[in-house]
Amino acid sequence: MKWMGYLLAVLLVTPAAGMAQSFQAGQDYQVLDEPVSTSVDDGKVEVREFFSYACPHCNTFKPRMDSLMDEIGDRAELVYNPVVFNQSWEPLARAYHAANALDKVDETHGAIFQAIHGDNRRIGDADAIAAVMAEQGVDEEAFHDAWDSFSVDSAMRRAERSARAHQVRATPTVGVAGKYVVDVRNAGGQERMTEIIRYLVDKEYNDAQ
Repeated sequence: MKWMGYLLAVLLVTPAAGMAQSFQAGQDYQVLDEPVSTSVDDGKVEVREFFSYACPHCNTFKPRMDSLMDEIGDRAELVYNPVVFNQSWEPLARAYHAANALDKVDETHGAIFQAIHGDNRRIGDADAIAAVMAEQGVDEEAFHDAWDSFSVDSAMRRAERSARAHQVRATPTVGVAGKYVVDVRNAGGQERMTEIIRYLVDKEYNDAQ
């Protein structure tokens, strides 16, 4: 009867292995014609999240991405890349870059999402955003200085170039290793989107070993 136990084990394992290989380029994710340079430490795979604080889908995606990075953080590094699809998104993108310039993203990233989507606050200009930042311990004068700085202007332009190079058309979208692009529509939902990101990170990480 040992052969029956062996056969059962094969039947149980085979579907899972098949699922791990079920993601198809051009269907579940896109492959860029021209790879984009990445900005993470050697030995890590870049996971670049294209988002806007104004995007409700980015708000619901955040806890999924947080959970995913907890699982793959030994192999991957998350880079936030705010996008500007319309004029109202520009101050929110600038808010991220100003916080990043002050090394305050950890304190403020979730707070801005909460202010907009949880508390229904209107924070469409520098003063309103600075008030949210101050609630997280960010000095308002320092924030305004960063907001108007050349470094933030440069970061805005780099983020725009990166979004174009990754052919981002909707948010949230995630680039992996500067080679692959995963979005909700092609993935078939946010949960499956994170599964594809994990698959691509593992693929890139293992190929580099």
